[in-house]
Amino acid sequence: MNRPTSLLFLGLALTAVLAACGGAASSASPPVASTPQASSAGGAAAETQRSEGGQVTVEATWKGPAAGAVFEIKVDTHSVDLDALDLASAVLRNDRGESLKAQPWPAPKGGHHREGTLTFGGDAAAFLQGAKSIELVLTGIGDVPERTLRWEIGS
Repeated sequence: MNRPTSLLFLGLALTAVLAACGGAASSASPPVASTPQASSAGGAAAETQRSEGGQVTVEATWKGPAAGAVFEIKVDTHSVDLDALDLASAVLRNDRGESLKAQPWPAPKGGHHREGTLTFGGDAAAFLQGAKSIELVLTGIGDVPERTLRWEIGS
């Protein structure tokens, strides 16, 4: 194989490797649909929803109705400083159209990685009783105006 052909193949191989690794993400990329990931937590199933977009990944874990309106939130990025992020504008809504407002998020500052417990004010028991699903709506994270993470509640 001659040298120009070898360089062409090397360039194509490098492009393929970079594409497989994700390459540089556009800050205008839409969020990836939420994907539930079941895990076990003290006998109760916890479900983690994930949203990726705007160069930021959000994971929210809810341990089900017995946990009330409490979520473990992890936010990760490699390009945005998350220290100013405040999830107090988050809203939790159910399939009946009712909603609860978030309390201030006391997550410690961490630059590109933050995690902490997000709680909602109001009567969580009444809010969850009889609901078939809930949605956690997060705004202003990365370049994504709104992220909606959904959990189905068994009958």
